[in-house]
Amino acid sequence: MSVITLPGRVDAPRRRPVPTTRPPAHRAGAPRRNAIRSVWRGSSVARKSSVIIFVALALSITGSMVVANRQVQLHELQSQLLQDQSNYALQVGTLTNQAAPGQIAARAGALRLVDPVTIIQVPSTSLDAPLPLPKFSGYAPVTSRTSR
Repeated sequence: MSVITLPGRVDAPRRRPVPTTRPPAHRAGAPRRNAIRSVWRGSSVARKSSVIIFVALALSITGSMVVANRQVQLHELQSQLLQDQSNYALQVGTLTNQAAPGQIAARAGALRLVDPVTIIQVPSTSLDAPLPLPKFSGYAPVTSRTSR
């Protein structure tokens, strides 16, 4: 047995040996499949490469269309989410205004439950902010609490 092998001829197509012991099984799709194989094998390299490129481009375009469709769906969902958040914020604002102390006192006064003199809205502040020292606007004389 030799380790060196000579290259085969390039221009002669290789053929498979046909088995002589057993006849080929007859299948319904076999002639068509063999016809497709023979057309593909007999095609030139340029035609094969152009078919492969065309199939790759078709798959790429199809994938791009699927991705673009999904992006449109995501944009529509995001727009709907923003609209729902805006409606929610508007409803929260409306309900907050209805529960304001001024509104409650006005309604209680209309029902004659209370007799408000003046309604003062205290400004809100953060709980993290330090409070300033209180200012006194009166005079208090210093007197001793103990008698001698």
